[in-house]
Amino acid sequence: MAAWTGNRHAASQPATDRRYAIRINVNIEAELVDQGRRHCTVTLTNLSITGCRFETDQPLRMPAPITLTIEGVDPIQGEIVWAEGKLMGCHFAEALSPTICNRIIRTLRQQQDQR
Repeated sequence: MAAWTGNRHAASQPATDRRYAIRINVNIEAELVDQGRRHCTVTLTNLSITGCRFETDQPLRMPAPITLTIEGVDPIQGEIVWAEGKLMGCHFAEALSPTICNRIIRTLRQQQDQR
C-alpha cells in the first residue's frame, strides 16, 4: 500500500514513515462524487488533516479527483491516490483545519451516543 505525502524525496521509505499527519481511526459514512458525477456512499476508516482512507464496494478510477460530503462539514475536495481491494486512500486538495477535524470527530461521537 502506498501513501502520498507531498514529500517526494522520501519515496524509498515505507508509507508509515513518510506520513506527517496524525491519523485517527473512524467509522464515518460519507457521500462521494467522482469525476464522472457518480454518487456512492463510502465508509471512512481513518482521517487526518491531509487525507483519509475509505472503504467502498464501487469500482473507482485512480488517480481521480473526488468530492467527499460528511454530515456537518462543507464538501471536501481530494484525489484518490491508492487502492488496495475495497480500501482507497484520498489526499485532500487542502489540509483540513483542526477545527473541521474536531467537528467531524464530535459529530461521529454524537452519532455513536445516539445508537
